[in-house]
Amino acid sequence: MLEVTMEDIQRLVGLQLGKRKIEAHDRFMEDLAAESADVANIVAVVEEKYQVTIKESEIAKIFTPTDLFELVKKHLSLRGR
Repeated sequence: MLEVTMEDIQRLVGLQLGKRKIEAHDRFMEDLAAESADVANIVAVVEEKYQVTIKESEIAKIFTPTDLFELVKKHLSLRGR
């Protein structure tokens, strides 16, 4: 089973946004100057890497890397049942 860490998510977000330092509670739009298309791209990369499917209704609730981490962790744990 795939494992996800907060550091993995921070690194992935940083790569996608071209930023060196990403904090767990940085807000995508406000702190990282991401646009909605950037967030959609980040989610697509996460879905592919961790082999999960994130619904549009869930994407609307992703505001920080921590939100994304928790969501991926939830999906991975549900798949493991």
